[in-house]
Amino acid sequence: MSSKRQNNMTNFIVDVQYKKILDSNGYSLPMILKKAKLPPDIFDFEPVTMKKNQYYSFCNALGEVLSDDALIKLATKESITTSSPPIFAASCSKDGLQCIRRLSTYKKLIGPVNWSISESDTEVSISLDCDENDILPMFFVKSEFLFLIALLRRSTLKDIIPKVIYMQKAKDDTLFSEYSKCNIISGADNAIVFVKSDLEKPFISENSSLFEYMEPELNKRLSDLELDESVSGKVRTVLSEILSGGNSSIDEVAKKLNISKRNLQRKLQEENTSFQKQLNSVRKSLAIHYIKNTNFSAEEIAFLLSYSEINSFQRAFKIWTGKTVLQYRQNL
Repeated sequence: MSSKRQNNMTNFIVDVQYKKILDSNGYSLPMILKKAKLPPDIFDFEPVTMKKNQYYSFCNALGEVLSDDALIKLATKESITTSSPPIFAASCSKDGLQCIRRLSTYKKLIGPVNWSISESDTEVSISLDCDENDILPMFFVKSEFLFLIALLRRSTLKDIIPKVIYMQKAKDDTLFSEYSKCNIISGADNAIVFVKSDLEKPFISENSSLFEYMEPELNKRLSDLELDESVSGKVRTVLSEILSGGNSSIDEVAKKLNISKRNLQRKLQEENTSFQKQLNSVRKSLAIHYIKNTNFSAEEIAFLLSYSEINSFQRAFKIWTGKTVLQYRQNL
């Protein structure tokens, strides 16, 4: 199961848990960022994003600094599941096999890695690879494998044990071996192999309705990976993330993008658009998504789109579609 390749201009969302766990374990984030030659304020604005080469540099720096114990805490922390939409969506699967398939599709949203799945009647192998001429940092590889093992164990309440783990640069790593409870073997690829029946154990976290709600937005984000890094595209991405929290102001978007309000307006003008046009575009897209995929009332949709009054939303929707919310829903 192959993945689309990403270029070095793609921005990947980095989990803010890195900062919290590093701080709680006495590691200096500024020192690690300096070692990785990254901007010292890169974690000051959410969502935290890095380009591919920055991501690899960050992982290499973490690998040089973190102890094995800290790595395990970082990679297996439960909050990683709830704080990352792609991972949370995968945790809503019916079993481990479906979870891994979803991760192979959506994990690229949060990291420059391709998951390739190979299945037989009795085994499932997940191989990690990246773009040609790139080498995955071993810290990153171990983190991915630890994360997956922890997710499967937590979601099934079973002690899921891989059959074997292959690593390009395997070394004596006692804590990693103790946590995985399987053999770590040097190989040509970075791969983890599970007994298929273990991946067919039911997830206690299964929630098909919630996944169906999240799926359209995740697919949209995948499509956005193929687009250029336009300012208007970045504005739409931020708006999609903050609208449900009751915020639709240009000031908040400018803050998230680490740019002044005036510069943001100027850059949008250079792209022959405006903040209001982008806000209307996101609201229209989300409104239609909610109507098609949920049973939310007009009042609930207006709230999720950060309208202070339902009448304002209803007037806008009539302008966008030529129909009322009720008429639009009845015609589906």
